[in-house]
Amino acid sequence: MGNANSEVFNREEIGNTATLFIGSAAGAISSGATFPLEVARKHMQAGALNARHYKNLILAVSSILEKEGVPGLYSGLGPNCLKLVPAAGISFMCYEACKNIHAKEEDDP
Repeated sequence: MGNANSEVFNREEIGNTATLFIGSAAGAISSGATFPLEVARKHMQAGALNARHYKNLILAVSSILEKEGVPGLYSGLGPNCLKLVPAAGISFMCYEACKNIHAKEEDDP
């Protein structure tokens, strides 16, 4: 029995390097999309320590926008990407490699 994915999609496997870059790109996109929520969450946590209480996420985001503007929602994105992007790429590459090894073991009698 052949590899189901190869038979269904009639395609060749993507190499580890390409998988690493695809995973890294996915990590960068997801980090950029969700980072404003992380900043707001951190402001809410720090606000609780500094006697500044935000009732909800929307108030935290609006406070950040009011004081710092849109760049305030992305404050610290660069260092976060330096950590997250390689980790996402490596994780994606390892998952695909393990999946391919498992599929080959099932194909061998």
